[in-house]
Parts: sequence; structure tokens; C-alpha cells
Amino acid sequence: MGIKLVSATRYLPQGKLTNSDLEKMVETSDDWIRQRTGLVSRTMAGDETITDMAIKAARECLEKIDREIIDKIKLLIVTTASYLQVVPHVSAAIVKPIGLAEEVLAFDINSGCTSFIYALDIVEKYLLKDKDQYALIVSSDKLSDYIDYTDRGTCILFGDAAAATLWAYEEQNEQIAIHKTLTAPDVLFRDGDYINMNGNEVFKFAVGNLPELISDVCRKANVDVSEVDLFLLHQANGRIIESVAKKFRSDDNHFPVRFQNIGNTSSVSLPILITQMIDEDKLQNARNIIFAGFGAGLSLGVILFKGIN
Repeated sequence: MGIKLVSATRYLPQGKLTNSDLEKMVETSDDWIRQRTGLVSRTMAGDETITDMAIKAARECLEKIDREIIDKIKLLIVTTASYLQVVPHVSAAIVKPIGLAEEVLAFDINSGCTSFIYALDIVEKYLLKDKDQYALIVSSDKLSDYIDYTDRGTCILFGDAAAATLWAYEEQNEQIAIHKTLTAPDVLFRDGDYINMNGNEVFKFAVGNLPELISDVCRKANVDVSEVDLFLLHQANGRIIESVAKKFRSDDNHFPVRFQNIGNTSSVSLPILITQMIDEDKLQNARNIIFAGFGAGLSLGVILFKGIN
């Protein structure tokens, strides 16, 4: 028993920050950025807030479904690490604008870039207890609010975006989750106005731990790694994804990299990738799918959707 995806949408703001733009702002170059990250440009939200973007993504997601389904949404989780204010939480601010009932259980999660994975795990456990209900995850991050554009180690990476995914109970599906959390606050953190990151340590953490966790979750599910059709990894850095793929002797067909013109959007990157795989008709034809997130904490989360079709 497990959950299924009912509707998914992404919201990408119109603003752009290209590698050429960054060349004029900090000591870097288009070639240097592409070689180390795979990025070409990043989406920028400008004056839009995380709440603004969350509402736009959620509304479009719910426009695709019937009103009777919307009335059955009893859980709303917002994932974000981009608060300019502590309260009110974003989920409370968007309930009315997106047309949900006041009785909805609504809260935010901030586990950095791993937040969407944790939200999925919560949604599965919730829907297994209340099988006639639906759960909405809205992810919205605006990292541009916290970037020092004189620090080339961080300013080349991050973009702004939002996405929404709606989930329901599905008897034929099964999800297996595994998590890992380490105490490493000096590797990736926000202290005051800006994000601080030791990129080399994040790279080593992700590449050093993800393959083991992916193998572990497959063993728990009695699924051979070769039977996984899609490995959807947090879109933080193209080199990280390519390095993990090489450990499994795989390629872009199984480990897609699609953030080149969006940037690292933290908790939003995985739901955006879901919509991109739908656009490419890849999600619909996949039977076993790995979702993997990694980020501040440091934390890792891997979920295997087994027998999704």
C-alpha cells in the first residue's frame, strides 16, 4: 500500500540571472560555471515572495482537478528554507487563497534541500491512515534573498521557484524510505544575511553517502538497483548527479539533470523535476523510481516508489 501522484505543477518566475550576468558581478566565467555545476542561468523571483510563488504553483495544480477532490484535501505541507519572517507560517497564509477548507492540517517543513523527501514520507503515513483523503505538498524557495553576490562559491548556484504536488492513497503502490542525518552545521548554513557553504564538503557528503543509501533502500524493498527506471536526485549540481550515476554505471537516461536554466532551488528542485519528467513522458512509463534529497544539516533522504504503475 502506498500513495500516487494526482497532479503536479511548477512555477518559474520570469527573472533570469545568466552566467554572462555573473561574469560582470564576480570573478568567474561561463566556462568555469558550466564545468563545475552545469548551470547556464537561474530563475529569479524579484519582488515576489515565497508565499506569492507558493500560491501560484498551488492554484495551477488544483485547477487540474475536480472541486470534490479539493474538498478532500486534509493535509497541506509547505517546504521552504527561505523565510524572511518566522510567523505566520507560509502554509497558513496560503490556505484561503488557494481555496482549501479551514479544517485542513497545515504546517511548514524546513529541512533545507531534503524537505520534499521528508514531506513525502509524512504524506504517505498520513494517507495510509485516512485513505479517502488527499494531501498537498507546496514547495517554495527564494534563495536569492540570502545570496552574497560577491561570493562566487554560492552566487553561481541558486535560483528561485515553486512547485505543487497533490497525492492520494493507492493500494497497488509501495514506498520505502530511508534517512540519514549528520551534525555538520559548518558545511552549509545561513548565519545572518547570507548562505555560507563549503562546496567541496557538500560534494563529498552527497557522493559519499547517496549510493549507499540508494542501495540500502533497494535491498529493503527487494528491488535490484538495475530495476530502477528513474533516479530523481536533488538538482544541486550536475557533477554530483553524474558522479553518483557513475557509481551505478548509469547515465542521464536514468539520472536526469534538468536544472541548467533554473538553478538549485532547494526543496523545490525535486517536484520541479517530477513535472519535467511528466513533460518528457518518462514518469508515466517508469515502474520503480528513486527520489533522493540532500542538504543542510547535513541530511539525506531516499524514497523508492516501488511498482508505481
